[in-house]
Amino acid sequence: MQKHRDILRQVGRLTIALAICVGIMLGIYALLGAFTKQVLAGAAIGFILSIGNFVSLSITVSNALDRAARDNDPQRAQLSIQASSVVRLLVLAVIYILVFRTHVCDPVAALLPLLLAQAVLKLVEFFRNDDKGGDAAV
Repeated sequence: MQKHRDILRQVGRLTIALAICVGIMLGIYALLGAFTKQVLAGAAIGFILSIGNFVSLSITVSNALDRAARDNDPQRAQLSIQASSVVRLLVLAVIYILVFRTHVCDPVAALLPLLLAQAVLKLVEFFRNDDKGGDAAV
């Protein structure tokens, strides 16, 4: 049960931080006079796909680590995580191609949340590691 709470906590942090970043992105579009329904649709699609990608990654890694601990087979867990990353990338590519080909949204506005999610994750991880470091300079 603790494992699920940790995953939900991480997803919650990412969701809040990414929502703020997407809000700033939409504000920049509005300031530039380029805010349209397609930009809003792209931001929403990108936000949903980014969160979905992270949830899928978290669940896959958690399950692979559990299996590795249970079966004492870390190579199998590593292969499972690698296969999952390929599948997630292919699914994202297919969805983005379909969305772009149908002109449902602005491509830049749809891709930026995925890139912003990576930056947010690195930033959150940086501060999380900083909090755990016991050697604080006084």
